[in-house]
Amino acid sequence: MTLIEYMKETLDAGDPTIRQWPLVDSYYTPFLCTLMYVFFVKRLGPTLMENRKPFDLRALMIVYNFSIVVTYTSCLLLLIYYFLTTDAYERICSPTVVTMDDYTYPATYAGWIIYVLKYVEYCDTIFFVLRKKDHLVTNLHVIHHAALPIIAWIMLRTETSGFQFIPGGINSFIHIIMYTYYGLAAMGPEVQKYLWWKEHLTKLQMLQFVVILFFVLVLIPLSGCKTSTHGIYIDIGFAALFLVLFYNFYMKTYKNKKPATGKNGKEQNGTNGKAHAVENKVGNGTPLKKQWSWSNFNEDYPVHGPITKRH
Repeated sequence: MTLIEYMKETLDAGDPTIRQWPLVDSYYTPFLCTLMYVFFVKRLGPTLMENRKPFDLRALMIVYNFSIVVTYTSCLLLLIYYFLTTDAYERICSPTVVTMDDYTYPATYAGWIIYVLKYVEYCDTIFFVLRKKDHLVTNLHVIHHAALPIIAWIMLRTETSGFQFIPGGINSFIHIIMYTYYGLAAMGPEVQKYLWWKEHLTKLQMLQFVVILFFVLVLIPLSGCKTSTHGIYIDIGFAALFLVLFYNFYMKTYKNKKPATGKNGKEQNGTNGKAHAVENKVGNGTPLKKQWSWSNFNEDYPVHGPITKRH
């Protein structure tokens, strides 16, 4: 058996009903969409915006973020409901056939909607480009958004058991919190002042990968679940990769920032490495307030992508 034949056999090993659904049925669409996304956010988009003013997308981003929160929440609650009220707990580790006359169809359909959201989330980066926030289009951000649709596509095409509900459910829960933050951050300074917890969101992102690794490496073997080998390898590989990438981002963003120093070598903006606001004062000692504008707000509070710390 050649490599191509093996890959085709593997990709056709999942439930035949699911393999007929849009964005799952094709061997090429997920990769084509990902290539188009990467090309736009890294090349085409910045080129088109080079001599244009940034778009004001605040209202659109508020609607977009909270729409994603509502969709993730609805799907996750539906999956939890079926998990608690049916025999899904007993069947989660066994091969299952999806049929229209029981809970397997709506439950799997909820998983498919979560999969489709991974394509919708391309807009996170597209909004960066249209707002000319190119410095926020990091390699971590692009790799994360490019990889997740392909991972979810492979799982939908190849898995017959429901054990991937656990990593998918954990990821969906984290995304609910993240997009809630993004939506609130886009609402303006009156809400932004309460978002002191953004650093902890990055910690939550890292924690989810630790939990997924523990689930796959420890709980799955102990439970005796009948799962595909490639599914295990994908979970381990990408959870470990993203854990390293997010940890590296966290250290650079929150822990390794050097405070600015003046001519006398003393810190200007912080003490013991912790950032503090700097008051600009006029000659009489009265604080000079920074003039507020949406432009300054967007610079101080960028939204979408890995959670960044205000400077």
